[in-house]
Amino acid sequence: MAGNRKRSVQLWLPLLPAAVALLLLALMVWSVERVVGDELERRAEQRVEQTSAIFADRLSRVLNGQATQLDLLTLAPRQKVSREGWRLQMDRLRERNRGYVWIGATDADGLVLAASDGLLEGVSIAQRPVYLKGREGAWFGSLNSPVSLREPLTSHDRPAPRNLADIAMPYEDAEGRPAGVLAAHLDAAFYDGLREDVLGPPAARRGLQLELADVSGRRLLGERAPLSPTQWQDLLDTPVGAPRVFHTEDGESVLLVRHGVDRATLSLTTEWQVVAWQPMALALAPVRELERYVLLWGGATVLLVGLGGFWLSSRLARPFNQMIDVVAERLGPQSDAAPGTVLRVIAEQMRRLPAQGSGGSRSEQTLTQVLHDASRLQAVLQHLPSPMYLVDMDFRVLFWNDAAERMFGWSAAEAEGRHVDEIFRDKDPDNSARRAIRPAMLAEQGPWSFETHLLRRDGSDIWGEWRLTKVFGADGEAIGLLAQVRDLTVERLSEMRLREQGEVLSALINSASDAVISVDLHGRISLFNPAAARIFGREAEAMIGQPLDSLLPPEHRGEHLALMQRFSKSTTSTRPMGFGRVKGVRADGAELELEASISHITVRGQKLLTAILRDVTERVRAEQALARYQLELSELTQRLLTQEQTTTRELAQTLHDQLGQTLGAIRLSFDSLSQMSRELLPPRAQERSATVGRQIDHAIAEVRQALVRLRPPMLEDLGLTAALDNEIRQRAAEAEPVTLHLQTVGEVITQRWPDDVEYAAFMVARESVANALKHAAASRVVVRIEGDATHLRLDIVDDGTGLAEEMAFGRPGHLGMVGMRERALAIGARLSARARSGRGTRVTLIWTARPDSVFGELEVLNDPEN
Repeated sequence: MAGNRKRSVQLWLPLLPAAVALLLLALMVWSVERVVGDELERRAEQRVEQTSAIFADRLSRVLNGQATQLDLLTLAPRQKVSREGWRLQMDRLRERNRGYVWIGATDADGLVLAASDGLLEGVSIAQRPVYLKGREGAWFGSLNSPVSLREPLTSHDRPAPRNLADIAMPYEDAEGRPAGVLAAHLDAAFYDGLREDVLGPPAARRGLQLELADVSGRRLLGERAPLSPTQWQDLLDTPVGAPRVFHTEDGESVLLVRHGVDRATLSLTTEWQVVAWQPMALALAPVRELERYVLLWGGATVLLVGLGGFWLSSRLARPFNQMIDVVAERLGPQSDAAPGTVLRVIAEQMRRLPAQGSGGSRSEQTLTQVLHDASRLQAVLQHLPSPMYLVDMDFRVLFWNDAAERMFGWSAAEAEGRHVDEIFRDKDPDNSARRAIRPAMLAEQGPWSFETHLLRRDGSDIWGEWRLTKVFGADGEAIGLLAQVRDLTVERLSEMRLREQGEVLSALINSASDAVISVDLHGRISLFNPAAARIFGREAEAMIGQPLDSLLPPEHRGEHLALMQRFSKSTTSTRPMGFGRVKGVRADGAELELEASISHITVRGQKLLTAILRDVTERVRAEQALARYQLELSELTQRLLTQEQTTTRELAQTLHDQLGQTLGAIRLSFDSLSQMSRELLPPRAQERSATVGRQIDHAIAEVRQALVRLRPPMLEDLGLTAALDNEIRQRAAEAEPVTLHLQTVGEVITQRWPDDVEYAAFMVARESVANALKHAAASRVVVRIEGDATHLRLDIVDDGTGLAEEMAFGRPGHLGMVGMRERALAIGARLSARARSGRGTRVTLIWTARPDSVFGELEVLNDPEN
């Protein structure tokens, strides 16, 4: 009998996971059909409705714009514009708008007076609907073939379109009297292009079509919806924008949505109807594909689980087989207990146990006795990783394993004998799933399962999934409930954190001041935050599903998609777009300057690219204006310094050639006169004569000193290095105890630079040395010069008190630093003045023959001595 029980356990135990997997597979297929299918159907309805609405809106806007353009043309006669001028305006309008094929105006009798390209001028169209309807008011005609225009267009080497749409309206003369009709023929291919643009790439349509028809159901543009006349009338009776599913004669289901071209924005009368439709089979094709994959992989999983169950059965059934051996040994060979589960065998043993004393219920006594007798079964239950406990029919705990102690915080000694309501506290007592099923547990046989949210003994939150099985005795009477609990706390907390993070992320994106736009690999927009809507002037909802190219200038649209797809395959997850700045286009056509970065991520197996864009249009304009101002300032400074140099040279020349020569002549005459009259003058007069001689010498010295300052000695003849050496030698005596030193690097002694560069560098060095001697309290000042024919670097370094950061651009009321910067700016050089890392100040002038070079600036910033 024990062997039969073992074989029974070994048979049903491996089949259990396979059966569960098969059940889950069936549930998954049903879920795919119900959940995913319903969601795809909802999205298909949304997409079809949105496509129809967008096409109808674009048609309405285009027709309204064309009517407005023609309405402006009707003003020409009232302004007494000549016929040639009127024709010129018509030609310009036709050339600017590719939708126009012909524009013309008739007199009151229907004779064409002026027309684009002169076509049909002098021809009467008095019997044509475009003239007859146009006299009555603004009129829009449906599509028709070009009858009278075909030959004139061919003679002008222009293609004749297959279909035309007509717009006509009356116009008045200068006195306000009706004078004729202004008419235009529009190319139907232009509207078909709008339709194709709204539909998007063929690969992404999935059977989606757009049809333009009139109220009678006659197809004007696009693919014909497979509707019968009765179904078409039903569609017209359906409210605008409401999805409808029709069944065709072929047995297919078709989803349709109708929109009329909105008259609220039109001054014209049109009865065009936009119908978007999509076969349901194509809309739900992904569901069928997913079901095939689920069945394929799910069937393989069921097979593997079944095979694995057979292999694991002997290992998993070992504790139960041992327990059955123990029970069979206790029951003896005469036992007639029916084979079945372990609990039924135990129940047979409970029936044979002698009744206990009067204290406590029979079920509690027998269960307790069995658990003590079946020590091996108790050991298995005690050490299972899942929390398990046993209660009697009064819901008092009889058994409590180690995992339950860890999960709920109650030891076995504390839990046994307590009512479960004392142990488990519901987070929401008014909505307790545990208490709600108690009547069913008492009245039914079970099993039961539920999920609930409780509080641990220490007050912390815990989530769990309960599975309850009712235990019966041999007499069929319920004696208790066995509960197994799966801890869901980690999963639920993770879900809460993910949900909170998602809400925070969504709030951040929606409140961000920068535009955040996500697209798929086909360039279709899937995320368009409010900042993007504000920057681009578009509705966020309307942009979902639209191509990103609509936000780009026309010259960048063709190559953008390939660049995004190439970036999605790279190992770099984030990088700037372009060179960190790209261009965009607002809905009104205005061009935007955007700082942009792009990143790519994979969500549910689908690659998404997200761009973060900051509108810097105003800043770019300000930078461009600043650059212009700086260029103008540089040119002005250059002219002023050139004028200063010219004036200085002329003044020096005047001092040298005129005042200097005059003082020299005075000195010679005075010396000659003094020698002649020395013996004749009294002593007092001789002293006065000596004083005058000293004053003449002083005046000559002052002129020479002024010449030195106005025209640095040796600068023009020997160059910058020699002039600086002479300047430092002359200042050395008056600078004591400060030491002045000139350092040269390489062959700069014989190197010459442009005259304006040498002059500016010399004046900067002279001013910097003077500032160091006057303000720095330095003990050593070094002038260092290096460079070649295309490069010059001049450093003036002292070991004084250093330059405060706020003084780097000059002292209030002092123009020395300002003058040095202006001289550097005038020759295209860069000047920096900053405190050294140790002690003192470094003034650096860097000039390079290459304009707008940044090498010099980088050199200053990377200098280790700075």
